[in-house]
Order: sequence, then structure tokens, then C-alpha cells
Amino acid sequence: MPNHATRWAVAGLVVLCAGCGTSSTPESAAPPVDTPTEPPDTVACAPYAGTPTTALRYFEGTMHEHTSYSDGDILSVPADVFAQAKERGNSFVGASDHSDTLDAGVFISVGSDCFTTPDGLLTCLTPAGTDSLAKWSATAEQIAAASDDDFLAIRGFEWTSDRFGHINVYFSQNFSNAKTDGGYFATLETFWSWLSRAPDAVGAGGSATAPVPFGGGADGLAHFNHPTDKRLADDDPGCDWYQFELVPAVVEQMFGMALYNGGGRRDRYVDSFHTALDRGWRLSPIGSEDEHGTDWGGDGLAKTVTLATDLSEAAFREAWSARRTYAQVAGTHLEIAFQAADHPMGSELQCEPGTAVPVTASVRHTNGGPFAGTLQLVTSAGEVIAESATEQLSTTVTSGDTRRWYYLRVNNPDGESLAFAAPVWIEPPTAP
Repeated sequence: MPNHATRWAVAGLVVLCAGCGTSSTPESAAPPVDTPTEPPDTVACAPYAGTPTTALRYFEGTMHEHTSYSDGDILSVPADVFAQAKERGNSFVGASDHSDTLDAGVFISVGSDCFTTPDGLLTCLTPAGTDSLAKWSATAEQIAAASDDDFLAIRGFEWTSDRFGHINVYFSQNFSNAKTDGGYFATLETFWSWLSRAPDAVGAGGSATAPVPFGGGADGLAHFNHPTDKRLADDDPGCDWYQFELVPAVVEQMFGMALYNGGGRRDRYVDSFHTALDRGWRLSPIGSEDEHGTDWGGDGLAKTVTLATDLSEAAFREAWSARRTYAQVAGTHLEIAFQAADHPMGSELQCEPGTAVPVTASVRHTNGGPFAGTLQLVTSAGEVIAESATEQLSTTVTSGDTRRWYYLRVNNPDGESLAFAAPVWIEPPTAP
């Protein structure tokens, strides 16, 4: 895989780069991508005040992995995921076994191989050392052992409601189990309450065996998984988290949505992305592996690119909170730049109504080859408002009296998606 975590400064902007590989030092950085020239319009927007783009680096990695700790390969543990993904050139991994089997003392595995042979069933019903009796804390130990300056392992879990939908939570001290917090059938409220509650605050949801028994998850960051895939009935109003009903208390923590899942293109998730954005969620695209076998980090599975200052937990918390990610379909490795008025993807801009805001994008393959396909600027309700049949797009959007989002979709020559870059949000200035 190509090495692709590099630092590029181009006319004051850092170009977002994706492709397989661990991070490289500035000395080994690839040549900069040419940033499109912005249209000569006057921009009446507040200046960018986020993390300096010159300090940012770009990392491709894997998210949403399963092991014997839930329903993945019955002989694997998170350390196996980290080792293989790192060996295959990924810069980070987010482990996320289902919360159903994470409570201390629940040693069983429920992977598909449990039910194919008597030996498999025996393996799944037999404790595999002390780690299988304390999976949540064992995952933390394996993450600490795997992480270094060149690789970040991240602990997470998949909150698993087959009525409302699945959600991955990363970085939290505690976890919550949909099978015991009421979220599997009855209510979403307990989970939202847990996610917004401080880790040391005891309340509904959570787990009796978490580091803080029944403590909250406000230290976590989360994303919606494979929308439309999990439901008990098509006419159930609870489908897709009550059709993405906005929950203001957790908007900042719910940072993303999986637009690719596993090895498929799955463009059917895009309509859900538009719905969620239109309803006020501030989401960044995720390429989710959702691997239940042993191909962790493989080129045949979707990937996520994160723009961060380094491979530390603090840096990734900041990057995901700022929505600096893009999703790539399996086997695709692109270098993408997308910005509005000098604000990188994921930014929130405050612009005077009526302002012509320059929006630019550029794409190329990480191996240096030319890009063939189309770039589309997409806004509310999925409307395509600008398109380019070259590797660059340059246009303006006019700011209005209300908040509006714009994201970049990258397609192949047949119009099939290759990548989705995080939106920018443009709104009028707030009152002093």
C-alpha cells in the first residue's frame, strides 16, 4: 500500500491526502497537490480559527472491527486486529465489538463459526483465559500495547439495537449495552441520556461492570452505522433512530455516519446522510470495514481518512470533533482537497447573507496518476449544484439567512461514488 500520512501546505491550505500506509515524515512527503485558484469574489466570512492547517497531517485507517469478544472470528482478539492492520499500512484502527458481550464475566463468543461445528461451539462456550472474562479492560490493555508514534489503536464498542439502529462509540471510559439499557426494543432515550452524561455521573444506561458502574459516556465520540440496515419492521417509526430525529444534547458527540460499509459501494446510505444533515446533525463521512472475519485492514474494505496533527488520542478526538474526515470505497486511494473560503472540510463558517463564498476542490490518485471521473458539490436534499468533469472544481455559493451544508462527492467515470468528503456548514453570523 502507498504511504500516505503527509503534511502539505499549499497557499496556506493543507491538502487532504488519502491512501494506504502509515504516516510519513515531512521529509518523505509527496509533491503537493495543486490547489484550484479561488474565484475572485470578496468574501465576507469570519476567518478560519481552527487548528492551523500547516500543522495537520493526513492518516488513512480502519474503523468498526469485530473479534471473538463479540461476533467476529472466534479465535481472534483486538490485538490481532491492530497487528494486522498496522502491518498492512494503516495508520489507525477503531475496534468496536458489540456491547452485548462486553460485560465482565460474559466470556462467550457469538461468531458465525460457533454454530458450524461442535468444536466451534465448544470454543465459543469456553473461557479463553482471563481476558475473555474482562473484555472491556483487556481491550484497553491491548490498545496501550499496540499504539505508538506511528500507529493509533482506539477502543470503542457498537451499541446494538436491531430496532433503532447501531451506533459506534469511541474513546469512552464506560460502555452501555442495548440489551440491558432498554435500547434493543423499548427506547432510545436511555442511550442518549447515557451518551450525554459525565463518565463519573451515575444514572440510567451504562453497565454495572463498566469502570464507573452505570457511569455516563460524555467523553465518547460516536457515529451512526449502516443506516436502513437494521429494523424490525419497515413501518416502525423508530427505524433509523426515529428517522434521524435531532437530539441537541448529543449533536457535538455524534460526529459521523458510515457511507460505506465493508466491501460494497452501498450508495443507498447517501439518502440517509442527506436526511440526517437536513435535520440538523453535523456529520462527517466514515468508511467502515465492519469486518467479522480476519481481513482487517485489507484493501477490499472501505477506509476512513482523518486529518489530525498526530497519531495521538487527543489529536484524533480533536479531528473527529472538527469533522475532518472523508470516506473512501474499497480499493480507492485518492488525495482530496475541499474547502470553502480557506476553511477545510468539516468547518462551520459564519458569513454575511448574500456573500459569494468561494468553494474549491481537487482530486488525484495517491500514486500520482491523473484522476478520471467527476466532482460534485452537493447541498440540502441531495441537490447537486456544481459539477466538474476534471480533477478540479471551482465555484461560489451564496450565503443566506439560514444555515446550509455543502459536501464533495467524488465519482468514477460511470457516476459511481468513490469518496465523500465532509461538509462545510455556512450560516449567518451570530448576534454579539
